[in-house]
Amino acid sequence: MENPEHYEYRIQINPYLLNADLNITFAGAARPEPRHKIGPAVHPYILIHTVESGYGTFVWQGKSYRLGQGDTFVIFPGVLFSYEADHTEPWSYRWVAIQGPSALEMLKKTGITTTDPIVRGADPEHLAGLFESIERVLEQQSGETVTTLATDGWFRILLAEFARLNVHKLRYSSADALTDSERAVEQAIRWFQTQYMLPVSIDKLAASLGYHRTHFTKVFKQLTSLSPKQYINQVRLERAKELLRTNLSVEQVGNSCGFTDPLYFSKQFKLWTGESPSQYREGLRR
Repeated sequence: MENPEHYEYRIQINPYLLNADLNITFAGAARPEPRHKIGPAVHPYILIHTVESGYGTFVWQGKSYRLGQGDTFVIFPGVLFSYEADHTEPWSYRWVAIQGPSALEMLKKTGITTTDPIVRGADPEHLAGLFESIERVLEQQSGETVTTLATDGWFRILLAEFARLNVHKLRYSSADALTDSERAVEQAIRWFQTQYMLPVSIDKLAASLGYHRTHFTKVFKQLTSLSPKQYINQVRLERAKELLRTNLSVEQVGNSCGFTDPLYFSKQFKLWTGESPSQYREGLRR
């Protein structure tokens, strides 16, 4: 598509806009002529530009930003803006427009807000590849489901890059403030809670987290009051109690919780609850 006052200009529109939390509305790229200006104006959507080369000026809420290669500026809906290409080295840039209830919150999590709409220092070639991937998906028009999933995926990768560049601005979560050993225990707990049905080697798990089993067990017990083996046993047996409310056989319940030997499962369950699995199930039916 041609556009006056541009050496190059292209745009791809999303033909499958949904009433979704996040919509990629359109994406494109341009190389405007010197002094080419847009605004003062407002948009009804969020518009993200990343500068590939050259220079330009972005005016936002009364403040002027001189931007160059690798810099990103974000226009928020309903807020007056303008931007202008440099008179000697005009910029070229990529853009993507987004809408939806979750869009503002997603940007906020990366450190981009109406009071801080600039991200600096990106690798322009890397970001250009992400923008181009979004464009390509929109151009292919492969159907609503494929287009929505693919554009959302590429856009989230783009956001992750902005978050990496803005890491110095972001408030650290409680997980970020953990010590190395605390983080290792948190990782182990997540593993136990999601992979309890699989065989587990505490030695291998500790090694994968960078610890010898003895030290890992000591730290784990300090933080949880249980050894790793006791903890995963607790997770498995609590899950078994839930599954005994279903129509699964006792053997199937054991297998689903990481106990491949039915007799061992029954023994461990009785030690934990004071009843065999069958007795526990019978008690639920009374």
